[in-house]
Amino acid sequence: MSEFHETDAVGGQPSYSAPAVDKAFEIIDLVAGEVSGLTVTDIAVRLGRSTSQVYRIVVSLHRLGVLRRDEITDRYSLSLKLYEIATRHPPLQRLIHQATPILQHLAAETDQSCHLATIAGTSLVILAQADSPMPMHYTVKLGSRFPAMETSSGVAIAAFASPSRQNALLEEFARAEREAFEERFGAIRRDGFEQRESDVTAGVINLTKPVLDAAGEPLGAITVPFLPQKRMRLAAEAVLDKVIAAAEELTTIMQNS
Repeated sequence: MSEFHETDAVGGQPSYSAPAVDKAFEIIDLVAGEVSGLTVTDIAVRLGRSTSQVYRIVVSLHRLGVLRRDEITDRYSLSLKLYEIATRHPPLQRLIHQATPILQHLAAETDQSCHLATIAGTSLVILAQADSPMPMHYTVKLGSRFPAMETSSGVAIAAFASPSRQNALLEEFARAEREAFEERFGAIRRDGFEQRESDVTAGVINLTKPVLDAAGEPLGAITVPFLPQKRMRLAAEAVLDKVIAAAEELTTIMQNS
């Protein structure tokens, strides 16, 4: 039996539903926010669906290369296929293309690694990055995904997002946590950047500034995970100035292109 159905008319036009597509998107959206992956049972419980329903769709997504399976834990996580598809989109291609030389220059000037990230769903995705020329450095792999609100880049992007988008990103948090994030949003909008000790990696200071389009909407954020070490030429405050300049340069390019 086909899973493509006509439902009630909307605005005089027929409205259609494809339950399998809806379920597949629910699974993708859920798994995207779980760095360690989920089992089929985990997914079924989270979505309130039967294991058999979820299993069929997970197997299909795995076959298509959208999900990858850990043979040891039997957990499924998001592959890079959707990222690869998304980067074919011209505006995103243009953003990555323009950001790459800016990030390379920033890394060379500051002796620090840096990256450009954006939010997809509730995940932060690393779109472009450049490594520090120093022998020891902290870097984030291209294409990596993280829960957006656990990252400085994600919070900086969310600070300039619409209220509805902010609400979606903060939906899972308790009231006190939401209020703390909203306070950070206000400070980032006021200052235009954020300098904050990493919530994930001890000893790293995240220096972050969002990149905006012509309407003031966030396209992404440039971050230097500042790692203090001997022989570095610039202190964190000077590196922050370079981050601000780099993000403003990319913002100007994107707004005028």
